[in-house]
Amino acid sequence: MKAMTQQELNEFVNHFEQVLMGAQLQDVLANDRGLALSFHNRTQFYMVLDLVPNTPMMLVFENQCPFKKGPKTKPVGLFLNSNAKNLYLTGFKVLTEFGRVAVLTLSNKTITCELEIRLIPKQCNLLVRAQGKTIAWEKPLELKPAPAVENPPEPRTLVEIHREWLGEQKQDKKPALDPVAQWEKQKQKDLDKKRKALDEIQKQIENEKHLEWQEAGNFLVSHRTMEVPQHLSSFVNPRESLSWNIENTFSKAKQLVAKKDGARERLEELHKEIATLEKSQYREKQSGKSGLVDLMHKAEARGRKFTLESGALAYCGKSAADNLALLRQAKAWDYWLHLKDYPGAHAIIHRQRDQEISQADIQEVASWVARESLSSKSLMVGQKVAVVMVECRFVRPIKGDKLGRVTYHSEKTFHFTLRQS
Repeated sequence: MKAMTQQELNEFVNHFEQVLMGAQLQDVLANDRGLALSFHNRTQFYMVLDLVPNTPMMLVFENQCPFKKGPKTKPVGLFLNSNAKNLYLTGFKVLTEFGRVAVLTLSNKTITCELEIRLIPKQCNLLVRAQGKTIAWEKPLELKPAPAVENPPEPRTLVEIHREWLGEQKQDKKPALDPVAQWEKQKQKDLDKKRKALDEIQKQIENEKHLEWQEAGNFLVSHRTMEVPQHLSSFVNPRESLSWNIENTFSKAKQLVAKKDGARERLEELHKEIATLEKSQYREKQSGKSGLVDLMHKAEARGRKFTLESGALAYCGKSAADNLALLRQAKAWDYWLHLKDYPGAHAIIHRQRDQEISQADIQEVASWVARESLSSKSLMVGQKVAVVMVECRFVRPIKGDKLGRVTYHSEKTFHFTLRQS
């Protein structure tokens, strides 16, 4: 499907500015492709922002949303839910000087939130500004004036654009949601990050600053004066004694040499990591539990563990110390579970970074947490319990607390009925 043209975007904004003006934003749905904004203005409208890099699109549907909420939260979605929900649409315009860029303004008497929607292929983005902060879907590039387009294509009608987009959604695989494509994208990001680190370490190794510190130290020793040449003056502290400066210059030189040695070791490790990552294939990542390290062994903790149907591993420590040890060894994307508003056991679901955990597996671990937390007298089949689940990156142990208590945020709460174990 072709991306929206300038003429099509202008027509879209002109039409829906009248339809949506004054509508209230009620919900924000996010997935890997983009966002759907739910507006109410006598009826329900869903504005879909499909942020696929090569074919970005903006559409509006009435009463039904063909854009499904993804399993993972998105920072832009969270920001909009916090800063734009329940605001009213008060402005919708196109920044024609920059081409296919639309600005949508939401506000009430005290708050204003602005969405800058860039539908420029290969520069597709969404920037949200509110409360003095800006958050973007992707790292934003500088906007430049749009070049003139000679002989633009005949614009499609809004109905034709909607029909084409819906037809694409019925295909078996959507490019942005293809797990292989997603994995390859993450692999490339990891490679870029490691290569950047490689360049920084190489610069550190090539830096000869330690020689200047040694030169300053040798001058102080041989001349027994702190009147050093101009190019060495920054290495001497005139407020300290000669002996202190001698010791300091050689100490600094030694530290820098040690850092260079450590950098060489890290450089060798990075080369190996990059070579391994370059050879890695998607199927290797889907090898289930074979790719997971045993947290119990790594944390030197005691407790119980079992393997879920998905291949993920679930852990529950025997004591508060064991639970904290497991939490500290868990990956940022692992899940932490606990009974809501009730003291008791912690559980961790150790999984691959992009591995989905089924509702059945979550309920199995939640039931396990309930059985470990509640006494046999208070535990009854058919009893309803609430369990919170949150990624381990959002869980923090309370410093100095011997009971193993933690603080957390961005949690999800599950209510379910206990079954016979």
